[in-house]
Amino acid sequence: MAGDGSDGGAWYSIGNLGDWMDSRGRDLSVLVVEDDEGIADLITWVLQDAGFVVVTETAIAAARRAYEECQPRVVISDLVLPDGLGSDFINDLKRRADHSEVASVLISAHPHALSHAKASRADAYLSKPFDLDDLNRVVVDLAGVDHVVQP
Repeated sequence: MAGDGSDGGAWYSIGNLGDWMDSRGRDLSVLVVEDDEGIADLITWVLQDAGFVVVTETAIAAARRAYEECQPRVVISDLVLPDGLGSDFINDLKRRADHSEVASVLISAHPHALSHAKASRADAYLSKPFDLDDLNRVVVDLAGVDHVVQP
């Protein structure tokens, strides 16, 4: 799934998703959909430090493929993306019976982002710029993590 960005998809993804587990043996992957490389790198750094495997995509089309491949515990999406709204991506995941339980976080500096988050049924919303401790706390809570077992 790692890419060089030439397909408009992932420019940063790491790890063997089966290697990182919580104490109950559940995968700790997070899908981040963010087209700003600096923000995506920062989110990735924070979540990797907390013990998560992070897969990052820059657009919704690539995120859909990545979601099917890695089945993450949590999806974090920016609102405004090159090929659509992150809130629509989250809403689509929530509507599908096989993905309705996915935890999701919408992030944005857009003035109407909170209403988009509510309409998409996102589990959490963080306004940019957000506090990194808040990001970590929200994702850990949504993932239901008690502690991480690293390989």
